Amino acid sequence: MERILSKDEISELLSAVREGALDAELEVEEADYSSKPRKVSSFSLVQSRSQSGIRLPNFDILLDSFARNLSFSISSRVQRSVSVVRDSIQEVEFGSLIEECMNHELFGVIGIDPLKKNGLLIFDSNLAFSQIEIILGGSSDLHTEPPKRSLTTIELNLSKEIFSDTCAEINKAFSSIEELNSSLIHVETNPRLVNIVPSDTDMMVANFKVKIEDVEGNMRLVIPYSSLDPIREKLKTELGMAGPSGQWRDYMAEQVAEMEVMVAAELARVKLNVREILDLRVGDIIALDCTPESTVRLLIEGQAKFSAFAGLRDNQKAVRVVDRLQRRE
Repeated sequence: MERILSKDEISELLSAVREGALDAELEVEEADYSSKPRKVSSFSLVQSRSQSGIRLPNFDILLDSFARNLSFSISSRVQRSVSVVRDSIQEVEFGSLIEECMNHELFGVIGIDPLKKNGLLIFDSNLAFSQIEIILGGSSDLHTEPPKRSLTTIELNLSKEIFSDTCAEINKAFSSIEELNSSLIHVETNPRLVNIVPSDTDMMVANFKVKIEDVEGNMRLVIPYSSLDPIREKLKTELGMAGPSGQWRDYMAEQVAEMEVMVAAELARVKLNVREILDLRVGDIIALDCTPESTVRLLIEGQAKFSAFAGLRDNQKAVRVVDRLQRRE
């Protein structure tokens, strides 16, 4: 611990300064930055990026559900084996994103009501041309390179159906937390005409790898982060099952309760060797180690769970549960 000056010592120090025995200003050694240039980091006063990547907890669950549903939708449309897999989730400024899309990508501007602002669906040229070729009756051999051009008017009209089907899968994926009414607004091929938000707006960019037989392509789902902020708490509670009233947990419990299981009543078991089984004839009697009053075992999916009495009810064979069997260790 540093020593604290006494009152007398402070008076002597001030007297020395007044008499000129001590300099009142301290000499500060100037640092030399000429050899090592300083790096300057940008910082936004409007929105901090310190939480990049974790701004939307559990959002990947929705995206994985969207990818699964979309693979079934595309497969049904093109009648080919299709897989859609989520690749990554990025935070990118809108201006930077558009600068990356200069390779004949196909843009679908979508409304995501009731969320604010619009979003984008972006297909790379390989994915866009492959789907259109199949719709037009192209052969299953899709190994040709996509043409380096923009889509024609006819091709653009055909692509609207593809985007509309994708919007339907977005609605289905979000239905567990928010009832969306996303729909296609228009289709663009020129990225400079896709101005849905200012260039410095932070966007959530979900990248998907789409494979149609041997053809691979990329798709992006782009939504402004400001549009997704209202559902942040729902992502935590309902998808994260945090709280007794989580919609996702209630949904799972409801589905489990509706599952069908096989129930069988077993009166007894008999061990026979192969020779005895081969010697069985019509009319033979097999002795059981039980009486007519013995209980039967109720098997649930092959596992003994209850004991019961066999009998009749309304002229139909029935069993009455009398006890729960203890689970074997």
